[in-house]
Amino acid sequence: MKSPHDAAKRAVPVEVPQRVSRPTATATIEPMGQRADAPREHLIKVTIELNASDARYADKAHVAGTARQSLGAYSPASGEADGRTIRELSVSRKGKAGTVTSVVVAVEGSVVWPRRPPEDSVEVLRAALVGEGYSVQVRERRECTQSPCATDAMVDWQRPEDVPTRWFSNRICGKHDYRSCAKCKSIYLLTSTNAAGQAPAVHCEVCGLVMVEWGSSKVWTADLVTRGPAAG
Repeated sequence: MKSPHDAAKRAVPVEVPQRVSRPTATATIEPMGQRADAPREHLIKVTIELNASDARYADKAHVAGTARQSLGAYSPASGEADGRTIRELSVSRKGKAGTVTSVVVAVEGSVVWPRRPPEDSVEVLRAALVGEGYSVQVRERRECTQSPCATDAMVDWQRPEDVPTRWFSNRICGKHDYRSCAKCKSIYLLTSTNAAGQAPAVHCEVCGLVMVEWGSSKVWTADLVTRGPAAG
């Protein structure tokens, strides 16, 4: 009778393929110029990292061609100059002998568009990079809408309703005293002065919920901005 040990000896080891990470390409979309301008120009930029794991992804000429191709939705009309630009991104590295050399680590393609790019053009950009085997992330610089606030944050282009970290909403940063009633979701703009003694509590004028507890070190005034959907 054959033992399990004999079967184990004859078993052929199965080679588990290693998971190879895909090279990375990042697209960023940023408004330019004065916020009062309408429409505003937008800078569309594609950054593709060189990857030595595959000769194709390490070839600067090939990667540059991929960057230009990804911006195909923003190519010029007949007779117009091509506004797309391609450049190499380098870093300085010190060798064993102490010699500093400049090493190309990525290729960047960019174009200035006269307005915020339409969704379908960004999808063309993303699809072109995915088709070349890249892991793609598309980001947009979101500006706080409160004038003259200059705060901004990078957010996912495909998730416009996401609220950036420490922001009040997806359009207003956390530097402004906006507060949402926890019960009815009405929105208030709060202003304050230092309290000489125990400051009174502040209640939501829509549903009556206490928004600022009694005894605060400041006297708060709440101006209703928007009645919440749960106000009844």
